[in-house]
Amino acid sequence: MGLLIIRLIIFLNGQASETTNHHIALTMLNHYYDIHNLSIGEMAKLCDVSKSTISKFARTLGFDDYLDLKDNASFIENRFNNPLNYISNIITSMEKEGYDQYFDAILKDVSYFKENIDISTIDRIAKAIHKYKKVVALGTIFSESAAQDFQLKLAYSGKFITTFQNDLTQDEFLRNATEEALIIVFTNSGNYLTKQQIRTGTPKKNSFSQTKAKVIVLSSNPEVLNFPFVSEAVIFPHQTNYQTHAIMFQIITDMIIARYRYLRNIACDC
Repeated sequence: MGLLIIRLIIFLNGQASETTNHHIALTMLNHYYDIHNLSIGEMAKLCDVSKSTISKFARTLGFDDYLDLKDNASFIENRFNNPLNYISNIITSMEKEGYDQYFDAILKDVSYFKENIDISTIDRIAKAIHKYKKVVALGTIFSESAAQDFQLKLAYSGKFITTFQNDLTQDEFLRNATEEALIIVFTNSGNYLTKQQIRTGTPKKNSFSQTKAKVIVLSSNPEVLNFPFVSEAVIFPHQTNYQTHAIMFQIITDMIIARYRYLRNIACDC
């Protein structure tokens, strides 16, 4: 999924429908596959605004100008030829093989996790969440959805944490985070920790290696345990080629919250 389409969707979700910027974002999404061919004047006419308004909107999204926005507009499904891409790995497999193998993969991953989970790791993460006043959950695309879900689940238990959908806001937070912050990272592959996954060419990311915050990771990749900036990790190795992390994130966060509630209740009784 391209950088522009992600930023447009995130931006659109946070705007009132009657604003000019909402109209521009919605128009761009509705004509997404034409953007790379449209001049700034043509885009302005399409949106019924001035060229300067389009330029300002591009900068609002975090691009240098409209040309930079256009450069990030091409959407090529699985552009990096990643066999674990959502469409290739799950949807195309369902279309070819039906649903049974996907259900079997979920059951295998859940069963393996149930048999091999280190409960003490869940305990330590719950204690860290209880201890730290500033807790931030982070991920990108589908993993960011898990971070938002975790935020809402914890709110039900009286713990209010933060998450950021915008990639620029995430990077800014990581650069400025202090030792007083706890970061819970959702990343199936682990690549989110070291790569700018949604940017063209997936350039190297060094914001995690430079952050001063405590970093805890939920991932299927055991290699994240070798990163010096990772303090703790819950690992859920996939037992098939299906990437079932959307399900596994739900299970793991439920376990963490259950343990957090126990610790919170003990503290309240003291």
